[in-house]
Amino acid sequence: MPAPTPDEKSSAAVATLRAAAERGDADALTDLFAPDVVFHSPMTMRLSFEGRDEVVALHRDIFAVLEDLQTTEPLSRGAEWSFSFSATVRGVPLEAHNLLRFNPEAQIVENTIFVRPLPALATLFATLPPRVSTRRRSRLHGTVAGLLALPLAFALRTADRLVPKFL
Repeated sequence: MPAPTPDEKSSAAVATLRAAAERGDADALTDLFAPDVVFHSPMTMRLSFEGRDEVVALHRDIFAVLEDLQTTEPLSRGAEWSFSFSATVRGVPLEAHNLLRFNPEAQIVENTIFVRPLPALATLFATLPPRVSTRRRSRLHGTVAGLLALPLAFALRTADRLVPKFL
């Protein structure tokens, strides 16, 4: 039997990632990420997470705040793969698109996530950074991050309910 091609290895990695995400199992992702993986935040271009250990720890935080995560079938083009997923964060429905770039060894070297709609992104922004800040820095940093993001989440959820009535 011939050895799997890079495309077959990447396909298997994406399938493993999707299954682990649906189970909320960040530890199952460890071998999928290259040692120098970069995760681009969906919330700001000012922050990326770098390195396998940090990206796996970030996924533990992500899976702790997302509920009912369901993925879609992936799409691929060369070394790039993508799939969408839906979930809820604090009861707010969220849709996201995951863009992955692989190295020749079929490890993820770059992971970028795009989130919609704005109220879901704002709720994620008010929920995830406090957890990450507490893990990476301190409980005080986490509390401050949460307090700074909370008004934005409230404003965007309120605007989402009211603005469409004016359109």
